[in-house]
Amino acid sequence: MLLRRVKYILPSLALAGFVVSCETTAEATPATLASADSDTMEYVRSVLADALGRAQINFGAGDPTSSPVISVLPPRPVDHEGRSLATPEQFDIFMQGSRCYVRRRKTGDEYSLRNIDCRPL
Repeated sequence: MLLRRVKYILPSLALAGFVVSCETTAEATPATLASADSDTMEYVRSVLADALGRAQINFGAGDPTSSPVISVLPPRPVDHEGRSLATPEQFDIFMQGSRCYVRRRKTGDEYSLRNIDCRPL
């Protein structure tokens, strides 16, 4: 009776181990954008504007095809505010497998860049 149970349990355990080992995901790798053409940057701009809950954004200095960081400038202060102490928002570019995404440094929230090609660093 015990031998019969073992006969069925061992193959099940082996199969479970194989399935678990095959489902490991690729590590997130810092990346850069493969292209900074106008269509790509307009799409990235719309994703980051949505992430920040703003209608418009301006990118800070930097080239996302050579740096894994995209900087978004804070909104300009209105006339009565004078100087603003707001700092730029930083988004880090990552790849996981073939998926390209950005991670907001302040919150850790991730936003997919669908149909955008990235290059791992």
